[in-house]
Amino acid sequence: MYTYEFDIGDIKVSELENLLKEKNIKYNRNKNKIIVYYEDFYFIYKFDKFVKGLKAGFDIKKLSNILDNDWDILEIDLKQVFEKKMNHIIRIKGRIIGEEGKVLEELRKRTNADIIIKDKYIYILGDNISLQSAYEGIKRIINGEKHGTVFNYLDKYIKDLRNKDKEFARYIK
Repeated sequence: MYTYEFDIGDIKVSELENLLKEKNIKYNRNKNKIIVYYEDFYFIYKFDKFVKGLKAGFDIKKLSNILDNDWDILEIDLKQVFEKKMNHIIRIKGRIIGEEGKVLEELRKRTNADIIIKDKYIYILGDNISLQSAYEGIKRIINGEKHGTVFNYLDKYIKDLRNKDKEFARYIK
């Protein structure tokens, strides 16, 4: 039996406990901590990602796709990207969010990924294609490409990823 222990912090405990009960996951709650017990190590690995998403602020129902489907979460630490230069971090966050949040909303719409920008981190949640395409778009914006160029590139990139996914699926059958 494997265990996973984490601090509750700002997590909505009632929602989490309902999900754990719904999925028949054994757990104990001690004041500010929850300990989860499971037979499968890979589940514990995925549960760690699930908790990271909860702490980032993602919706618990969407996050359950990490446990049930092939979704994943990616964390980009802007402090590491820009070597702790705060003015660069603020500028890049502004480029990714865009005026009135339009760039971020367009990234979400085109990639079908959930994206949260919190403090010095960018969190991306989604299936494989959503995750890869959102990361690629954000990386290109960070590198200074124009938004229109990034969005045009993403349209082609996502189409290519979907075609590769379909081709791969044919070989598995």
